[in-house]
Amino acid sequence: MPAVRDGKVDAGLVIHEARFTYQGYGLHKLADMGEHWEATTGLPIPLGAIIARRSLGEETLTRLADAIRTSVRAAWDDPEASRPYVMEHAQEMDPAVADQHIGLYVNEFTAGLGEDGYAAVRGLLTRAAAEGLVPPLGPDALRFP
Repeated sequence: MPAVRDGKVDAGLVIHEARFTYQGYGLHKLADMGEHWEATTGLPIPLGAIIARRSLGEETLTRLADAIRTSVRAAWDDPEASRPYVMEHAQEMDPAVADQHIGLYVNEFTAGLGEDGYAAVRGLLTRAAAEGLVPPLGPDALRFP
């Protein structure tokens, strides 16, 4: 929640494309939580996840993971194909801002987390569990095809 005093906002959290445009609204950066995470952990920022029930079975989960990877690679191979969809859902409608946003967040971790990506997710969930926000991680919590 932004801190409001005398009708003015003292501080707030800027996300998504606005990360690239906040200065145009007269805002000033006090801290960048992504930079803070990377500096304190040495790991990439865990931004999101695709969740599936283990009860779907290994074969279905593998097909799901393969389909997602195929989709990501297709989008990388032909970025113009997804532009209308991206622009329809963009917070900032400037195509250059959308491209900057995609370039920063759609990266090699999108197709496969790798060791650093899994370490980042594990680190975030371990911190959240220590604060009582989520249950502690089980030994297979992040196992995925």
